[in-house]
Amino acid sequence: MAVAAFPTLKPTNRVWTPGVEPSSTFRSLNGTEYRVLHGNTPLNTALQLDFANLLESDAKLITDHFATAKGVFEVFFLPSSVYDGLAVYNNIQPSGTSWRYVGPPSVSYPAPGVVTVSVQLTAVLN
Repeated sequence: MAVAAFPTLKPTNRVWTPGVEPSSTFRSLNGTEYRVLHGNTPLNTALQLDFANLLESDAKLITDHFATAKGVFEVFFLPSSVYDGLAVYNNIQPSGTSWRYVGPPSVSYPAPGVVTVSVQLTAVLN
C-alpha cells in the first residue's frame, strides 16, 4: 500500500540511473554465450535526490516522510515538483511504477538553521 506522496520540494540535484531488463546469461562448454530475456520492464531504476540549503522545517518533511513510509518498506509517488525544470521526465519515472527508499536520508548541517538532505530511491513495479 502506498503512503502519502513525497513532500513537494524541488531538489537542487537529481541523479538518475536507468534500470535494465531482467536477463540471464549462460555460457556453454564451448564458450558460446546465450542470453535469456525474462521481461520487458526495466528493473532497478534508481533516483538520488539532493536538497541543499533547506530550512530545518522542510528537511523535517523528508525525514518524517521516511518514518511514515516505515523506512524502506512502503512505496509512494513523487510529486511533479521533483521534476521541476526538466522538459521531459517520463523516462525517469517508468510507467506503472512507484518509489521506495533504498535507505535512510543522509542529512548534513552546513550552517545553523540550514540543512542538506539526500535520499536514494528505487522504482517499484505497481
